Amino acid sequence: MREAGIAPGMRVLDVGTGTGVIIPHLLRALQGRGSVTAVDISPGMLEVARAKGFPDCVRFVLADVTDAAFPDASFDCAVLNAVFPHFEDPVRALRNIRRMLAAGGILCISHPVGREAVNRVHREASGVVNGDVVPGSEEMSAVLSACDFVAASVIDEPEFYLALARKPS
Repeated sequence: MREAGIAPGMRVLDVGTGTGVIIPHLLRALQGRGSVTAVDISPGMLEVARAKGFPDCVRFVLADVTDAAFPDASFDCAVLNAVFPHFEDPVRALRNIRRMLAAGGILCISHPVGREAVNRVHREASGVVNGDVVPGSEEMSAVLSACDFVAASVIDEPEFYLALARKPS
């Protein structure tokens, strides 16, 4: 979470939290000050995450981030870990996330394995993830720019993928 710039006191949106696998890392970065709103489209995933007994500063919301109706400027950082290729309409999702971020808010899109590994697994899979791919650096930068994010940077390594951007101040 160091790369994302998460700091104590921030309001963090964990998009596609799944079973809450990155929540402990977010809480460590927040050092007891701040909050995490964990959003997922799957009630089953949220049930597993809730059962982990996270502190009260973590709240769970069943929603599709593309249509989530959080107020404008509700969050200082949005973390999308291992979820980006699964958006049906990535531009629409990113635009809604941008709306929910405060001025200067951070967008962090990550995958704990490299883009090529994710894309290979998704190409070979049958069912819902088939065809869901992580874009390359240039394409991701273009998508972020089209959604009015600034200062975009993309690290696309064999073992790690990280796209960072900000909502303008």
